[in-house]
Amino acid sequence: REREREREREREREREREREMATNGEESKQSQEIRHQEVGHKSLLQSDALYQYILETSVYPREPEPMKELREITAKHPWNLMTTSADEGQFLNMLLKLINAKKTIEIGVYTGYSLLATALAIPDDGKILAMDINRENYELG
Repeated sequence: REREREREREREREREREREMATNGEESKQSQEIRHQEVGHKSLLQSDALYQYILETSVYPREPEPMKELREITAKHPWNLMTTSADEGQFLNMLLKLINAKKTIEIGVYTGYSLLATALAIPDDGKILAMDINRENYELG
């Protein structure tokens, strides 16, 4: 029963978020903070300050300009938590280079941040098959 109540509360919070976005087209700062507390920054680190320090000193300086631009555009989108973070993008890029990937598939492109990381990692003769249910988000990137 407790699980059912918690699921219902979560569904209600999601409905509230959807109503808010439908009303003004974007999340309020308070709503973004609440979502950040619920979801976090998708990191194993316990400290937001440490994570931010790592991003600013190690990740962002190594981020290619096209990826930086796409990250900044995506950050303004209401559903920006669906994106791959900059550190995840660089990790993906490194893994693809290490295994010398030449063919990749991406299901769920969103705005294309991880797709761009993939494209920058594979050789010129590499191939990517990418698909997403929502073309609007893809075209944003």
